[in-house]
Amino acid sequence: METPEGPSDAELISRVRTGDLEAYGELFARHHHAAERMARQLVPANDADDLASDAFAKVLDALRNGGGPDISFRAYLLTTVRRVHVDRIRSGRKVQTTDDIAAYEREPQGFDDPSVTGFESGAAAKAFASLPERWQAVLWHTEVEGEKPATIAPMLGLTANGVSALAYRAREGLRQAYLQQHLADVAGDRCRWTTERLGAYVRGGLTKRENKNVREHLDDCAKCTAVYLELVEVNSALPALLAPALLGTAGLGYLAAASGVKVGIVGFLATGWQKVTENSTRAAVGGGAVVVVAVAAVIAAMALTGNDTPQAAISKPPSVQPTQAPPVNPPVNPPPSAKPPAVKPPVVAPTTKPQPEPTQPVDSTDPTQPTAPTSAPTTPVPTPPEPTTPIFDEGLLTISMPPGGGAPGGVPYGSSGVPDASYESGASGVSIESANSPWLITIKVPASNAKPVVVGIKYGSGLHWPLSGNPAGWTCVKATGTCTATNPAAPAKLPISFADPTGGTTAQRTFTVSAKTGRLYDDDSETLDAPPPAPKPHLDENLLKLVAGKTDLEGYLRTIVIAPGTRPSVTVKIQYGSALSWPIIGNPAGWKCTPSARTCTATNPSRPAPLYGSFAVPDGGSAARTYSVSATAGLLFDTDSETLAGPQADESLLQIITPDPRHDPNPLVYNRFLTINGTTGRVTLEISWGRNLALLPRFDRGWTCSRTTDVRRATCTTANYKKPLNTEWAAWPGSGAANTVTVTATTPARHDTDTVVIPPGKSKR
Repeated sequence: METPEGPSDAELISRVRTGDLEAYGELFARHHHAAERMARQLVPANDADDLASDAFAKVLDALRNGGGPDISFRAYLLTTVRRVHVDRIRSGRKVQTTDDIAAYEREPQGFDDPSVTGFESGAAAKAFASLPERWQAVLWHTEVEGEKPATIAPMLGLTANGVSALAYRAREGLRQAYLQQHLADVAGDRCRWTTERLGAYVRGGLTKRENKNVREHLDDCAKCTAVYLELVEVNSALPALLAPALLGTAGLGYLAAASGVKVGIVGFLATGWQKVTENSTRAAVGGGAVVVVAVAAVIAAMALTGNDTPQAAISKPPSVQPTQAPPVNPPVNPPPSAKPPAVKPPVVAPTTKPQPEPTQPVDSTDPTQPTAPTSAPTTPVPTPPEPTTPIFDEGLLTISMPPGGGAPGGVPYGSSGVPDASYESGASGVSIESANSPWLITIKVPASNAKPVVVGIKYGSGLHWPLSGNPAGWTCVKATGTCTATNPAAPAKLPISFADPTGGTTAQRTFTVSAKTGRLYDDDSETLDAPPPAPKPHLDENLLKLVAGKTDLEGYLRTIVIAPGTRPSVTVKIQYGSALSWPIIGNPAGWKCTPSARTCTATNPSRPAPLYGSFAVPDGGSAARTYSVSATAGLLFDTDSETLAGPQADESLLQIITPDPRHDPNPLVYNRFLTINGTTGRVTLEISWGRNLALLPRFDRGWTCSRTTDVRRATCTTANYKKPLNTEWAAWPGSGAANTVTVTATTPARHDTDTVVIPPGKSKR
């Protein structure tokens, strides 16, 4: 965004009041040229510099004393130039030498500027004076002096866009204040009804019936017509209204010098201005007088704004014909009937030429009488070009949402505000695009409008061109960002559709639509809502549940249960310690699992099937034996964890059984059967014995044993326990530890230790 260069006028004025003369030097550099241009309208060129310097000195004194302007330095300075000039005239009158002092003993006459007297008592001046100084300053620089917003920005401490926005509000404030000034003086109910609607009438915002009533009242009421004419000037030609308020007649010359208008018409402009600002009762002499006032005002506005032709002040001339008869006496010197030869000087009739009879001039009562001598050549009157002064019409353009917020699927809306019937056939050329942000552009043109209707669309970087092809009734060009109505008398509604922005600032999400037809223009802006922040997942402790399966002494069976609900997906992630491993086998029904990612995804997210798994009994510390399950279902999540227990002591796991004589497989030795209960998996037996015992080397199939004779220990294992291990022992007489056998049985989940004493004797019993 552009930024103003240097301090604003308001900042410099504040610094001057604190004694900073360098700040006043910068104000002098900014505005000295304008002060000299104003001075040249009042005094000869060689005295203009002195007059401007005196004015600057007066303003400096005022600022040092706490007075003077706060913001609008230029207007205050130019007014001071005029007042210093008036003071010089007054002081010059006081020092005139005379022999008769009696004529000067009365109070000195004030110096009045006749061209501004009417204005200063008018509603426009009062309205302007009621505005905030900041608004007065921007109106003076933009409307009166015609400076660009970029030039004014440093003076007001704003950006160029800020100046444009401030000027727009100031113009609207002036119009409203102007109407309020007039409403205070309106007497009749009918005049009040009309005056209250003049603002909307100028901007084309009334219904057809209200327009007709206002026009009929203006045809009959000269006072309201004068109000209307001033309002037109407030709306489109502010220089002709505001300059005389501060600068008097010299203000017209000041503006003419600035804009290049010839000095010779300044007097005519002043006369036209006086006619515009005269009391409306003077204009009420007749309908013809009203037209004279209108033409004078419009020509003044035309000259000061650089137009070659006047704008139409009213829609048609008053129907009342002037009551005055044509002048009885024609001009003293009538023009010659034919152009004299170029080699001869023109013939001038003597002043004593007899006056023609009253019947010789054109008689308004005889429609057949020619309006000029037949011998005079007829000069064709060229048709003047139409006015070009733009008029802001707030009712010209409307941006609205279609009924119901738009059609599903991006169906565009036609001129009636309902879905366009030609859309399905593709005749409109509009493709199906995002309808998240549909809008309707409505253009309300004057009746029987024949001027082209052009709509321009600008948008921030967060948006894109909202059309594809040409909607019904419009021809659009993306490169220029414009659309032109094919029927300017009744433009169709223009549907546009922006995709929802993904983010960005307000400026990036704002679009502006401008409309123009003839002299009327309007613009409006809308800002698309920022996308809501992405919703954050939140904890739902009822989403996930871990259920223990049936009792299994060799492992931990677990079932993962996910609550049903409407969601796009359900994912389960399982994390576990180093003593555990992936608990899911393959892809259970209703799930698709990826062991490498440790995740499973439900194939039916609305009603996920139970997910079964099992963990082997782990060894190690608690962290190594802990697992956690995290479930994510749309925006819901839940996490549960469990620490599994390691192997446990089980007194029922191991039994050492002595067979009865009938089932003893070998009566010559001592047989002992090592029996394991409640398992079919891996079993490890650690066997140790005393010195009076010896373990014979015969073992059952399915078992693998290793032993050392010198240590009296053996280890036997089986991967799949099916039957007890039969151990055969040789024993020597003795008792106690020397005849004791100790066996420790271990499975993945349990362990147990038992002992048995094998007694000596002649019998193995």
